[in-house]
Amino acid sequence: MKLIYTYLIIFLAFMSCYDDKGNYDYTSLNSVTIGSFSIYPISYGDTLQYSPELTFSGDTASSNFDFEWTLFGTKKFKSRDLFYIVDTIGSGIIILHITDKKTGAIYSQHTTLTTKSPYETDGFVILSRGAGNESILSYLRQSYNSNYNATETNYYTYKDFYNVYEEINKESLGQEPVRIMQHFHEDDINHNSETGSFWILQGGNNSLDVSGISFEKDVLLKDQFLDGVPAGFEPFDIVDMTWSTFVIGKDGKMYSRKKSSQFLFNTGYFLNDPVTFEENGVTHEVNGLGVIHHRYTAGSYTLLYEKNLHRFLLIMDSDQQVAGKVTAPFVPHDAYESSDVARIDNLGDMKMIHCGAYKWNNYPDAIRFHAILQDPEGIFYSYDFGLNSTKYGDEPAISTIKQQVLPEATQQVLSNIIGNGKNIFNTGYTDASAWGIKQLLGYVLITHNNELWLLNRTTGTIILYDTFEADITSIDTEIYNAWIAGIGLANGKFYVEEVSAPAYTNEVPHRMFSFEKKFGEEIISVRFKNGSTWM
Repeated sequence: MKLIYTYLIIFLAFMSCYDDKGNYDYTSLNSVTIGSFSIYPISYGDTLQYSPELTFSGDTASSNFDFEWTLFGTKKFKSRDLFYIVDTIGSGIIILHITDKKTGAIYSQHTTLTTKSPYETDGFVILSRGAGNESILSYLRQSYNSNYNATETNYYTYKDFYNVYEEINKESLGQEPVRIMQHFHEDDINHNSETGSFWILQGGNNSLDVSGISFEKDVLLKDQFLDGVPAGFEPFDIVDMTWSTFVIGKDGKMYSRKKSSQFLFNTGYFLNDPVTFEENGVTHEVNGLGVIHHRYTAGSYTLLYEKNLHRFLLIMDSDQQVAGKVTAPFVPHDAYESSDVARIDNLGDMKMIHCGAYKWNNYPDAIRFHAILQDPEGIFYSYDFGLNSTKYGDEPAISTIKQQVLPEATQQVLSNIIGNGKNIFNTGYTDASAWGIKQLLGYVLITHNNELWLLNRTTGTIILYDTFEADITSIDTEIYNAWIAGIGLANGKFYVEEVSAPAYTNEVPHRMFSFEKKFGEEIISVRFKNGSTWM
């Protein structure tokens, strides 16, 4: 009890000595909240400008705070907003530290920053011919326009890298340009996706493969044959899938290789014996001039219109065992909508005008093909069918085969333009479905010399979409939604065209971009370059 009294006396004595003057000097509390960062991958050489979202509970004067950005652990910038000309390729952490000068309190936010090769992103790769018939490879990089609004057509901006192959490799590409094709490999947890490589087909046994990331030369096609290039071989086309590759000569002969790894672009060697197809005990040498290119890995095959046999065949690629096999797709008895529809295994008296692939309803396994056929009387038809995925071991099967006479007005146009001048066909990769601010359109682009015609796959109607100052020599549409097309001309000029439902219904072609610079004397081949793996 005495101890309690002792503590009480000491406490009261202390309180009596405390002089409360009523003048309290508290430092006002101030905090900063930094909004989460949203910084997209950016290319080497581009400028990164970023303004963080800051919320202050008190003092908002920037002079009372220190700002410091740290990139990749070593690069430091002392400013409220970030301004950085990218000089590093890779991935790292980007951190913002904000220090209150009065209190010393530190606030921070961070995210991952990825910087890429200037050639790694989407865009158009252009193969052109120079004044001396030399091959010229250029790249047109595509980027989102941050200032875009719905009344403008400049949804993308473009930067050109003219003659990029020679700039990178310090050597000429070669002579007699023929074609450019992108190809991919498989990816898994231990093998990250890479931007596809590009086969550059040209004369003189100088066809080669280049990296889609750096445009550096990889391998020469002639070195990929087991017993040397076949006599008289002149390259015309190439099909490079996950497990197999087929190179096609101007005479239609196909030569195949089976890769030893699905994770690499180039392994294995081409056999020197032409590819064959066997049915009912009869062996046929396959003519590959009717290959129908598509970009959908879910299919694990390439469709082929075999012109000598006048039928459709499949080049299989679902696994290493079946890779390279040419087979006939299975056609269920109920696949044909009516008895008068042309047969998949024999188109009869129908003439093949064009066939292309598109993706239906954005389902990964739903690949469809649209053809234009002509009967002996000169009447044009649309011909449409589906083909299932074989990626997981399913047998290839045709579905829902439709055949319709095109409208009379379309008949008149096609009669005037098909076979009467230079014709190029390009099937848009998607059907009509909504995407963001754009309404997509299922179409086939058809050229007639310098004219660009648009055939609506759904209605069968056709309109003159645009007219250029020189003949159109090559077309390719972007892979994701097919609402832009790259148009190459015989005078070396290049245009980017919007192909969407609004542009179509208003009958106003939207030239999104045209370039004063010429990409050589004549554009030979154009390919839209998408970023990583098959769609």
